[in-house]
Amino acid sequence: MDAVEGVVRGSVTVRPGKMRVLRIWGGSLVPAAGARSRGAVVPHSAGLRQTLLGLVVMELVVAFAVSSMLPPAVRVAHAVLEAVLVLAGLGAAAALIRSPHEVREEQVVLRTGFFGEVSVPRSAVRSAGPALRTVPGRGPRSVPGDPTAVACSAEPAVDVVLHLRPPVRLDLGPAGGVVTASTLYTSAVAAAAFRAALGPADGPADGPAGC
Repeated sequence: MDAVEGVVRGSVTVRPGKMRVLRIWGGSLVPAAGARSRGAVVPHSAGLRQTLLGLVVMELVVAFAVSSMLPPAVRVAHAVLEAVLVLAGLGAAAALIRSPHEVREEQVVLRTGFFGEVSVPRSAVRSAGPALRTVPGRGPRSVPGDPTAVACSAEPAVDVVLHLRPPVRLDLGPAGGVVTASTLYTSAVAAAAFRAALGPADGPADGPAGC
C-alpha cells in the first residue's frame, strides 16, 4: 500500500460467486481451532444476523408443522430440504459473526462475511464517527452522488463513517471502477468501538483520531 502523488492504495475483495459463498457458509459452521485475530475486532451487521436467526427459528417451526401433514413417504425428503435451509441460515449468520472488522497495526480491514471486504492503511484513517444513512447494495460499493466515497457493509444501512487522509485508491471491480476515497462508510455495533480500536496513535500529526 504505497503512496502515489498524495494517494495511498487500499485493497478490495469483491463479492465472491455463489459456490464460494456456500463454502464460506459451510466453513463458518466448523470450529476454527487456533484461528486468531491479528488486531482489535469490531462486530458488525447485528441487524442482519438477527434477521437470519429469526428466519431460522421460523423455518424450524414451519418445518415441524408441515412435516406433520405430509405423507410418511415424503417426510424424509422434506426433512433433508429443511435441514439444508436451516444450515444455510445458520452458516450465513455464523459467517457474519466470525468475520468482524479488524484494526491491525498497519491496516483497517472492513469485512462483510460473504459480500467482500475492504482494507485501507491504518495511518490513513483520521477519524471515525456515526453516520446514519442508506447506501444501496451490499459489500464494497460506490456511493451514489459522492465520487469520493465508498461503502463496505453487509446491509444497505450504514452507521459509521471513516474519514481518510490522504485519500485511498480502491478498485471496486467492473461494477464500481476505481475510486479515490476520502470517505468510507460501514456498519458496526457502535462508532465508539472504532474510535477505541483506532486509539490516539492513529491520529494525524496535527490532531488525534476520533470525532
